[in-house]
Formats: sequence, structure tokens, C-alpha cells
Amino acid sequence: MIRLAWRNLQRNKSRTWLTAGGIGFSVLLVSFAMSMQSGSYEIMIDSATRYFSGHGQVSDASYIDQPRFERTVPNATALQAELETIDGLSVMPRVQAFAVVSMGEKSLGGMAMGVDFAAETRFLDIYDNVIEGQIPRASDEALIGSSMARNLGARVGDELIVLGSGKQGAVAAAIFIIAGIVETGQVELDRTLVFAPIAGVAEAFYLQDEAHMLLLMVENLSQLGAIGAQIETKLTGPLALQTWQELMPMIEQSIELDKAGAQLFYSLLLILVVFAVVNTFVMVLFERTREFGLFMALGMRPWQVIGQVQFEALLLSLLGIGLGLALALPLINYLSAVGIPLEYMGGEEAARQMQMGSFDRLFPKATLASLLTAPMVMIVGTQLAALVSTVRVRGIHPVSALRVE
Repeated sequence: MIRLAWRNLQRNKSRTWLTAGGIGFSVLLVSFAMSMQSGSYEIMIDSATRYFSGHGQVSDASYIDQPRFERTVPNATALQAELETIDGLSVMPRVQAFAVVSMGEKSLGGMAMGVDFAAETRFLDIYDNVIEGQIPRASDEALIGSSMARNLGARVGDELIVLGSGKQGAVAAAIFIIAGIVETGQVELDRTLVFAPIAGVAEAFYLQDEAHMLLLMVENLSQLGAIGAQIETKLTGPLALQTWQELMPMIEQSIELDKAGAQLFYSLLLILVVFAVVNTFVMVLFERTREFGLFMALGMRPWQVIGQVQFEALLLSLLGIGLGLALALPLINYLSAVGIPLEYMGGEEAARQMQMGSFDRLFPKATLASLLTAPMVMIVGTQLAALVSTVRVRGIHPVSALRVE
């Protein structure tokens, strides 16, 4: 059957290779485009999470609904150590408190955030935007937003007074020396945040081995689901895990919207190719009517003739899919290694809009979905196209067919 099908396909080599080329081109285009999408989504997610919020956060469940100062994670050091036993996971504690930030006669409402600078500078991109001074090193140093510095008239080296309410209503007060000024590009952060070492903020606000959240970073974003399941088993009491999908739902919604639009485009492309295949097999029916009549005169049933054509369609689709994947795989593998500079993705202005954090290249990512979607659709589509085109074989009369010139 294979030899017969291959011989029949070679009867009109030009048409066979043209149809297989169309199938191969659609497989190449869809596989490459879906791999580009997967790579761009990974960069989008990683850029957004690595900027400030992390891949996930552990905090008191009630703090998620209403972030009050007293709703903390107890025994934060022990929990951090336990979570870090999970392979591929890094954990960073944070505390934050609303406060009045003053310098001289000027005062502003702000947020004092205690962070582990040594750990966070390894993973987060926000600290790459320090425009003056440096990252704080001592417990009495702080990093403030550019808008806050401008509104207070503050400079690097000035003293900053932070007043707030600590545990059980106690007055919290701290004096920090401004070590640096950061410009995040986000108005609320630049205007309100004071970053200081977590030890200094915890001491000023009377926290005892407590944190408001544990920031989570994973080495491989695709493993976040499995790592999240392990984290859940280690959480007790009112503690809850939030992943980036819950922290930044707009990112997930924009990805789903983009996927829907892309799937519509891919569907239209594949449908057009299927119509071309329909045309091919309509021509096959007209050209081989005499042959089909001979087969039926020799005792073949109509469904056997249709089955032979279906096998030819399968062979044709596999030929086109082989061509498409033979071109797509080396291209995707090469670009996934070297990346595509973002300035080539629509000009310099588009590159500036696309570039986030430390990413300046787009790396396509081959997935099972990107490599199998188009081939599976083309196999099914080609089989249906051949079936629709050749179902009229049932109406062929052997005697009449043998008289066809």
C-alpha cells in the first residue's frame, strides 16, 4: 500500500510537492510563531516578577485581604530555612509599614520597607535603577525613590526620620542616612517607598523574628507549579501562598488575550492550507476516475478505494510535516541559543517598549504544543479534505468510469 500510494503521489510531482510545500510552510510558520510566543510570554512574566514582586509570596492569609501591620508571618527565619530546602527556590523576607517620612520641615506619607539587600539585588531588577549613591550596606542606611527625594529636597548623605506605629500601638521611630536614590519609573513607588535593611526596620517597629511576606524566586519558572505544591505542604496555620498569577492578574489576562488572537490567525492559516489540499484531491478524483472504475470492476469496494486515497493523503501530510519540522527545529534551536535582539522586533522605539528589566533579547522556546499543534491539525485536516473530495467515489459506476478519457 505504501509503494502504491507513493507511486500515485509521483504521478504529478509538481502538484504533490506544491501541496506538501504548502503544508510544510504552514507547519514551519505556526511552529515558529508559537515558539516565539512561548519565549515572549516567559520574558514578560520573568521581567514583571523579577522587577519587584517575585515569582510568589508567602504571607498571612488575612494580610492578603487587608494588609495590617500586626498580621505577620511568625518565626520567619525558621520558615525561610525550611522553604529553602526545596531545590530551585530562593526565599527573601520583607517587612513593610506605613510611616511619616520627614527631613527638616518637610514631611510625607510613605512606606518603610525592610528588605534583605544582599539577596534581593541578586534576583530583582529594581535595584538596577539607582541613579545616585549606592545600595545600602549598613543597618542605618536607606534607599529612597526619586520623587520622594525631590519632594523632600533630599540628597545622598542626608538624614531621614521615619515615624510610625509599631506592634501593639507603640511609637516607632528610626533615623536613616540616605545611601542612594532609585528611579523605578513607577510613580507610586518613587513617591512613597523607603527601602532599608530589614534588621533596622524590624528593630524600629518592634518586630521579633517576623515578616509581612516571604518573597519567592524560582530558578526555572516552568517548575513554579511543582515547587508551589511543595511549599503548600510546609505552610501551617493561616499562612497562604500567592503566585505571580494572583499577584499580577493583568499579566495573565493579557497573555490569554494574546493567545486567543494568535489562535484565530493560526486557524485561518491552516484552514486555507486545508482548502488547497481539498483542491488537490478534487483534481485527483477527476484525473483518476478511470482508474477507480477499473479497481471497482476488479472487485474493490468503494470504501476500499476511498481508504487508498486516504492513505495517500496521510503520506502527503507526513511529507509536508516532515519538511516543515525539518526547517523549523534547527531555526528554533539556533534562535533559542543566540536570541533575537529586541531592536530587530519592530525598530528602536518598539524595542524600548518591549524591553523590560535586564532582558534585551527574545528567545523562542520550543514546547510540545508549539511543535505538535500544526502537525496534528494538518494530519486531521488533510484526511478530512481527502474524504470530502473522494466521497463521491461511491457514486462511480465501473462501466461508465472505464469509458472516461
